[in-house]
Amino acid sequence: MSEMQNHTVHFSFDTTPEQAAIIQQKMKNAGVKNKSGFFRAMVLNGYLLRLDLPELREASRQMSILSNNVNQIAKRMNEHGSIYETEIDEILEKQEEITQLIRQIYERLEVLYE
Repeated sequence: MSEMQNHTVHFSFDTTPEQAAIIQQKMKNAGVKNKSGFFRAMVLNGYLLRLDLPELREASRQMSILSNNVNQIAKRMNEHGSIYETEIDEILEKQEEITQLIRQIYERLEVLYE
């Protein structure tokens, strides 16, 4: 049975044109196109939160780069028994970038709960 078939009780309400415009804008800001889903989320959860954190995407990307670098270094250590000091410096630099990105994420999340 699909989710739509489970919804058997209908609710409706009237708004002013100004309120309807606000609802449309909030749906757009939340990236939601389905009014019923939007209203259910708002009523059942009390709020609808959509986090757009480019810092989180960037931190994830940086972590992927860092893990690739570490894997390459480990492979070279296993093959040759040594690594370059600059490789360690690159890892430390990437770690610092990720740390800064995570701090930015925490700062943005703290603003949401003030």
